[in-house]
Amino acid sequence: MTHDPDRNQNAPDSDQDARLYVPSNDVENINVAVKTSSSKEYCFSKFPGQDHFHLLMHGEVHVTNGHDMYCVECAFRHGFLTRDRLNWQYQKR
Repeated sequence: MTHDPDRNQNAPDSDQDARLYVPSNDVENINVAVKTSSSKEYCFSKFPGQDHFHLLMHGEVHVTNGHDMYCVECAFRHGFLTRDRLNWQYQKR
């Protein structure tokens, strides 16, 4: 991969949809926010293989489920977020 200084580092690859979704069965309980305080707050989950909780950074997008805060990566792992825009079609009725 070559470095292109004109390419936006935050732009998704053209073949990947950057939109995120909350599965329909969790919409009422899940909120997405940006951490605006500089206070130490930690993700409610640990990364696999780690024995410590990781710090949420000022300006980081995070997901809340009640009082529990999750970084985006952990929210994906726990099923609070998905990239599948048709997730509602796979719900159990």
